[in-house]
Formats: sequence, structure tokens, C-alpha cells
Amino acid sequence: IFGRVIGFFYTIFLARNLGVSDFGLLTTALVYFSLISVISDFGFNRYLIREIAIDHTKAGDLVWNISIFRLVITSVIFALMSIILYILDPDKLRVGMILLSISAIFPLSIAQTIDGIFIAKRKLQFSALALIFLSVSTALFGIGLVKSGFGVTGAVNALIWGHLVYLMILILFIWREKTKVISHVSLHTFKKIASQSLPYGLLGIIGLLYFKVDTLLLSYLRGNFETGIYGVAYRFLEAVVFIPSSISISIFPFLVKMHTLGSLEIRKVFKKTILIMGILGSVLTIAYILILPPVIELVLPEFSPSIKAIKILSFSIPFIFIYVPLSQIILSTDKYLKSLVILTIATLIFNIVLNFILIPPYGFLGASVATVASDILSLIVVILFIRLKIFKERLTGL
Repeated sequence: IFGRVIGFFYTIFLARNLGVSDFGLLTTALVYFSLISVISDFGFNRYLIREIAIDHTKAGDLVWNISIFRLVITSVIFALMSIILYILDPDKLRVGMILLSISAIFPLSIAQTIDGIFIAKRKLQFSALALIFLSVSTALFGIGLVKSGFGVTGAVNALIWGHLVYLMILILFIWREKTKVISHVSLHTFKKIASQSLPYGLLGIIGLLYFKVDTLLLSYLRGNFETGIYGVAYRFLEAVVFIPSSISISIFPFLVKMHTLGSLEIRKVFKKTILIMGILGSVLTIAYILILPPVIELVLPEFSPSIKAIKILSFSIPFIFIYVPLSQIILSTDKYLKSLVILTIATLIFNIVLNFILIPPYGFLGASVATVASDILSLIVVILFIRLKIFKERLTGL
């Protein structure tokens, strides 16, 4: 939470000091950073967490091979993106910021893989502390560079330095834990990791596209200014999305084992999640609508058009709060991954089509409406899938 608070205020600092257009440029670069980081991971970390949660002795071999695998993939993607963007994107400043942000994925790839050990072993205090160092160092580097006149370039460079600090802290933690992470490179292990991670990787890429496609379309269809306005509104939404995401990460190893206990335990989690997360999300929605508009007017008057987007996006909060942890029930077993991939692709297509329809005439407000509609559809799909597919199959098995 502390790290998120720092990130939240750092975002406000960047918005105030960069201005709407440059903040929009930074937002676009960060979207590419997020997308390429998920592609380079391709579900490897989820597979790693699941396997180590079952057998701790696999940690060294998996971490070593996955780290190398991710670095190779990141290098290939970086080279391809450099060629594609320089050919197709006429805005060379945007291209430069995108490629600079992607370079931060190299230290991130190793850091996330090491962090998977702590998550699998439920030593979440190490993960939390490392993330605090990431947030603090990124903010400090960013504030220093932006105040020194480096603008959006300084903010992107701060991202790189922050992830280098993140990596060094995790290496220190793993060394203190005396966990072996150096092993031999195995082609057989590579093949197994790739095949077992494929469904998770597809879901990760599709999921991130689902959340970020609106920003990308705004950037290319309406320009940096509207992207900046929408970027601020969406950052306020992301400021609370970490709550269900953090809960999902922490309970994932538990859910892996729960599938062996029968449908009764899963039903309890299902009902409690809808009740608790639904109430929490609704309370936050009301708070956002009442509190954020005057805060924006006071702190970020240049971004006052984003108030309308914030009010619309706030209605997504309860649906996201329920959807994210519920989806882990499906992800924690291999049995339903193919079905989930198909359903997720369907909701992504719905999201993209709706954004293409609404963004040209309505800009960032159209993107906001498309986000809420897509989140509602996603939750309905997941609830129906769990009730009709998982519960029905398990009850039939009894």
C-alpha cells in the first residue's frame, strides 16, 4: 500500500510538471512498457509460482531457465519494435520514449522471476518490501530528473533506474535466504516451460490489451492531449485496482491446492468474494465520485476535463474488484484454461470494437464508456463460467 501511495503522488507530480500533452506521451510509452513486459513474461511467472508452490526444490532450475528465456524474448521484441515503430510511426519522439521505456523490461524480467520464489513460498514481506524500493527509487529519480529539466525523457529514464534498484534488492533478499537460483540451461526445460505457460501467457497478453487498448487507440486517433486527459483519469482507477490484484496474487498458491478439496470450499470463496469485494468496490465508487472532482480542480486544474472520465470510470470499480479474484479460481487449475482463453478473446474483441466505435466521435469519454461496458461484460462471463462450468462439473463428479 505504501508503494502505491508513493506511486499515486508521483503520478500527480508528473501530471503537474509535464503538462497534458507530455503526460499523454508518457502514458503511451508506459502502455507499451506494460504490454511488452507481459509478452516477455508470457505466463512464465504464473507457471513458476504454481510449480514452486507444489515443490520448492524446483526453484533454482526454473528461475534460471525462465530468466534466460525472458531476456532472449525481450531482446527479440525490442529489436522488432525498433524496426516496426521507426517505419510506421511518424512521431519519432514518441518512438524514442516507447523504446526507452521497453528497455526497463530487461531488469524487470529477472526481478519478477526471482520475486516468484517469494510469492510461491508465501514470503510476501520480501515482495512487498522490494516493491516499496521500486516505487520510492523510481519517484526519487523521476522527481530529480524532471526538476532538472529532462521532462518526459527524465521520467522514462527514472523507470529504468527504478527497476534496476528493484532487481538489486531482490538479488540481495534471495542471497540472504540462501536460495540457489543458478542452474544449467536445459532445452527440455525451455520446451516444458513454454508449453505449460502458453495459456497463461495468452491470457496475460489478452488481459493487458483489454485494459490498455483504449489508451493506445486514443494516442493514435486523438493525439497526446486527450491521451493525457484520459491517462490521469485512468491512473486514479488503477490506484485502487491494485487491491484486488494484490489479493489475487496472495491467494493464488492457496487456490491451486483448494481445487483438490472439492467444490464446497471453492463455493465459499466464490460467495465471499462477490459479497466483500462488491461492497468494497461500491464504497470506493461513491468516494471517487464525491472526492476526486474537487481534488482535480484544486491540484490539477489543467486536467479538469478528466473529471467527467473519472466519474464514468468509477462505475467500473465494483466490477473489477469482483472479477479479478474470481478469475483466479479458473486460472489456478489447467482444466479450464483453453475455455477461458476463448472467452477472454471474445471480451477483448467486444472492447476493441466498442472503442473503435466510440473514440472517433467522443474521444476520451467514449473510451471511458467502453471500459465500463467491457468490465460489466467480463464479470458476467466469469460468473456464468464458474457457476455453469466449474460447479456443475464438480457436482456431477460427486
